[in-house]
Amino acid sequence: MRTGDGLAVVLGITVGSGIFRTPGLVAAQLGRPALIFAAWVLGGVVSCLGVLVFAELATRYPHAGGKYVFARESYGRRAAFVVGWVEALGIYAAVIAALGVVAGEYLALLLGWAPARAAILGVLWIAAFTALNLLGVAAGRWVQNLVTLAKMLALGVVVLAAGVAGGGAGWSSPLASAPTGIAAATAFALAFQSLIWTYYGYVDIAKIAEEVADPEVRLPRILFYGMASTIVLYLLLNAAFLQILPLERIATSSLVAGDVVQEIFGARAGGIMAGLALLVVLSGLNGNVLVTPRVVFGLARDGLAPGVLARVSGGGSPWTATLLVGAVAAALAASGTFETLLSLVIILVLVIDGFMVPVLHRLRGRDAAAPFRVPLYPFLPRLFLAIYALLFLAALVGQPGTTAVALGLVAAAYGLSRVVIR
Repeated sequence: MRTGDGLAVVLGITVGSGIFRTPGLVAAQLGRPALIFAAWVLGGVVSCLGVLVFAELATRYPHAGGKYVFARESYGRRAAFVVGWVEALGIYAAVIAALGVVAGEYLALLLGWAPARAAILGVLWIAAFTALNLLGVAAGRWVQNLVTLAKMLALGVVVLAAGVAGGGAGWSSPLASAPTGIAAATAFALAFQSLIWTYYGYVDIAKIAEEVADPEVRLPRILFYGMASTIVLYLLLNAAFLQILPLERIATSSLVAGDVVQEIFGARAGGIMAGLALLVVLSGLNGNVLVTPRVVFGLARDGLAPGVLARVSGGGSPWTATLLVGAVAAALAASGTFETLLSLVIILVLVIDGFMVPVLHRLRGRDAAAPFRVPLYPFLPRLFLAIYALLFLAALVGQPGTTAVALGLVAAAYGLSRVVIR
């Protein structure tokens, strides 16, 4: 896999359903244009801290599996078991399910079907992309490159059109319900869940690091170029949204980009934007179906999962692991909603990715040399961990039920590790 292929994976996963769904959520929670834009900037900064941490970890151990490999090398097999299974079937199966649900919503919109059919359509989308990736690595990579290029060009057109036609309707229209004081701080922390979802995806290149040619050089480039492109695109898109629509309309929209295009080009353009949104979501769906089975494959290869899950097809696809991930994701898509799945995923991300900071500390303590090293160490990794800890506390206060479910999944994985691993 070359640098361009890796960038297609990172951008394909990162620039997904979030940029269509979350701008309205963030606007409704924060209520002020300046605070909203500042939140998107800060979300990019926090993501850059994560990029630094994972760039060093991935270049230290460029093997299939990503985070579970880092946990294994620092804290042993039991930690690897917990991280690997929580990530594969707790985080990313739910991510695939959430993307499937959103893809189903957009397809139902295009077909004029009832929204109740979205879950069924989501299951069908997941099944289709699972089947595609069973064909082999080349098929999944080719589709990923093509879809990613198309959606980046289309989103660029949205930015240019808004820049030409907009009059700044959203920059001077704060919501009457905008929170203040302590309430604003709490709202900011909860809004950050949506931002993490929207920026998340850069870590996924670590799962397929083994397939990247010259990983010590290419992996940092893929991570940095991918995140820089994502930040620029998101800031331009949010500026475009505020340039065209009043904040009240943004805050109540589940497809802000569609409303922008409709405002510029008329009602008939709504279908075109729904099609673009579907394209974007399918790119993220395919990217996640492509990379997630590599975690299960790595676990099985290391004896932390049944050996049958390490089987590889003639096309290079870990086919049994792909079937498992696809089946779990389809079951979640049939039973969950986007908002519930998003909250569960982000809380698990805060726990698992936050754990990667002590993992890095332990690896640095054993061997300071690495192909890439985080600058200003240990300040920047500890800042990343502190931010995630604060966001977790906010989730514990604001979403105690979902937080309990997330912690229960981690505890269950640890309990199973005590039985499986001696």
